Amino acid sequence: MSNADAATVPRAWRRVKWTRAGQVAAVLDGLVDLAALYDQPPPQAFAALRQVDLSQAARFLAQCLPRMEAIRWVSACLNTMPASGQPERLVAKKAVNRWLADPSDTNRRIAYEAGQIVGWASAEGAACLSVFLSGGSIAPQAQEQGVAPAPGAFGQAVAGAVLMTAFGEGAVAFDQRLAANIDLGEKAAAGEALQG
Repeated sequence: MSNADAATVPRAWRRVKWTRAGQVAAVLDGLVDLAALYDQPPPQAFAALRQVDLSQAARFLAQCLPRMEAIRWVSACLNTMPASGQPERLVAKKAVNRWLADPSDTNRRIAYEAGQIVGWASAEGAACLSVFLSGGSIAPQAQEQGVAPAPGAFGQAVAGAVLMTAFGEGAVAFDQRLAANIDLGEKAAAGEALQG
């Protein structure tokens, strides 16, 4: 194998349980075109998507990653954003990291509350929504009957947060920042530690 061939072979995704891209196709319907990639292993499908459309690659990766790795990815992306002077944004970011340190239902609901305060239209709010949709009931805590999130909702929230962190303070260099965020997600899929 030449050096050029080695550079094009995607790294193994040790943290991803799926063996074919088509296994996540149902939750990506209308968001990512997997028709030609259905039988490809996820790393190869991701590499093909990345060459065509970074947003589709991010959405695909967000559906493939296990929950903890996905939230670690979101947290690492938040850390690439310029520091904010808004206390609500800082509180929301801390809520995400608090859940990563202790993924309890209490911390999941704290993240939801922090996301409501900062607003779902912010990167930090979207990150908090990702945490909330990561598992457990989305019904009010006092409600006895639990309600599961819709299939794919968690991955969509993760992808939204990753895209919003790439947008940062504006559209300038969005593609460059999104490519860097996607690199972080691919490291998470490969089982590598993320800085941040």
